[in-house]
Amino acid sequence: MKNKTVVIGIGNPFLQDDRAGVAVAEKLEEMGAACDTEVVLTVGFEVMDKAKGYDRAIIVDACMLGNEPGSILELSVDDIFSTHALANSHAITLGTTLKTANMCFPDEMPADMILMLIEVKDIKEFTRQMSEPVEKAVDQVVERIMALVDAPVSSELAVN
Repeated sequence: MKNKTVVIGIGNPFLQDDRAGVAVAEKLEEMGAACDTEVVLTVGFEVMDKAKGYDRAIIVDACMLGNEPGSILELSVDDIFSTHALANSHAITLGTTLKTANMCFPDEMPADMILMLIEVKDIKEFTRQMSEPVEKAVDQVVERIMALVDAPVSSELAVN
């Protein structure tokens, strides 16, 4: 039987800050968090498949939206389409994937979906070492997720 929550970390584990989502999933697994963890390399339909059957999905990805590196955005799927700053970002593909999933598989997709985007500094260098602000943000996101996995699942997103 699946846990009620899945955390899906998106990114390339070999590109400096692009690995932020992957690092969050790895840390949660190491800590024995009360959730399932998955890692995917792209924002395509694999994300949809990994989220099916759960009550809550927390999706963590890197972004480049012009914020200070290490900034964290906590959003709902609907926020992606109502926030102008996200219209031309990597996240729109993720939002489209999740909206499509909800339309095609309404009974199988989580009622509660949260997107956590971490603003990156460098995604071009091949290294497993993240920049300092992104490393700190990863730790903050892990703490937030640890609190969320113990909270009741709801269809309303409470954004801090």
